[in-house]
Amino acid sequence: MKLHRLELEGFGPFLGTQEVDFDAFADDGIFLITGRTGAGKSSVLDGVCYALFGGVPRYDGAERRLRSDHCGPDDPTRVTLEFSAEGDRWRVTRSPEFERPKRRGGGTTREPHRALLEVLAPEGWTGVAARPVDVAARIDEIIGLTQQQFLQVILLAQNRFARFLLAKNDERLTLLRTLFGTRTFEQYGADLDERRKRAHERLVAEGVGISTLLDEAERLVAEVDEEGGRDVAEAADGAGGAPGTTERLARVVRAVERADYRVDTLARETGAAEARLDAALAAERDARALAERQRDRLSERATLARLENQSEAIASIRCEAAAAAEAETLRPALEACDAARQLHVTADQRHVDAERRVRDRGEVWADADLASRDDTLTALLARGEAALQAERTLADQVRDVERARARGERPRTGAADARRRPSRGAGDVAGPR
Repeated sequence: MKLHRLELEGFGPFLGTQEVDFDAFADDGIFLITGRTGAGKSSVLDGVCYALFGGVPRYDGAERRLRSDHCGPDDPTRVTLEFSAEGDRWRVTRSPEFERPKRRGGGTTREPHRALLEVLAPEGWTGVAARPVDVAARIDEIIGLTQQQFLQVILLAQNRFARFLLAKNDERLTLLRTLFGTRTFEQYGADLDERRKRAHERLVAEGVGISTLLDEAERLVAEVDEEGGRDVAEAADGAGGAPGTTERLARVVRAVERADYRVDTLARETGAAEARLDAALAAERDARALAERQRDRLSERATLARLENQSEAIASIRCEAAAAAEAETLRPALEACDAARQLHVTADQRHVDAERRVRDRGEVWADADLASRDDTLTALLARGEAALQAERTLADQVRDVERARARGERPRTGAADARRRPSRGAGDVAGPR
């Protein structure tokens, strides 16, 4: 934050407009405000504080002291401050609350506290906030300090510094606490002391709990670890029966380490035993499988021996099966033979009927016309030729039937031989599994 210009009017000892250009001293780096008593040196600082926060520390916020005693009823009171912060140039203008004459009628009216915050933009000063509450909130965001923090870090009020120089040690301590707001740190100290007490109480309580746990741990060590039990007993005898907590804890830790080592050893042994057990189980499964296969082998060999003893019967049955299969191929020929025999019977019957009709019609034709007889004879001749053809076909079919019967006799002969042989059980002719 950097101050550029301060303008006062009707404020403190100043009736007319007073302007302080801080930029004129910017090259000096540091400057001193001097003057006679009552010249208004502190009022310049009061104006800066009032413009930013709306209060003056040396008057304890009594705004009725801000307006100049030289002001008439119609004279204004105004403070304007230009400063830079957050990379922008700002201008804040404030007017305190005061009494002024009424514009109509007699008497006075109260002029309220006014505030205006502006920022310098390329087009000129632009309003940002126009109410005291909004201006205060925006100033806190821009500067990052409250009024109390500003007065402790940036601006030390004159009357408080004078009191500090003239005060006794106790009063000076109280004043320093007032100036720098050490109440918070005192509260921190009290809180830390209270936390220390509570931590000590918890430590004592936890110490009792730890002692109880150590007693239980030493009892368990004595039960499960003979060497650890001797270590505990010897340490108790050597220390007068009351060893320290650290020593007891160290002995318990050593016993736990030994127990962990034994647990690891037993775990490795258990793992090795489990591996051996798995190998034994696998070997047992392999042996069971081998025995099962051997039993199957013996059973198959016995079956093979029975089949070898029945080889002749099996060969005969195979011949019967082959003859049956060959006879099955003659089924169409046999069926054709039966059909031809039926046709032959039908043709004989038709031939007899035709001869009978010829004899019957011979007498009629003797008196008929020769042309009609010619046609009749032609028809009879055609029928006779068809009958002759049927006789030849029948003769061929008879020969086929005889051959088929000869071939069919062989399966019947084999079947008769098979029936004459003694029957065997189904297990005797079963194939290998």
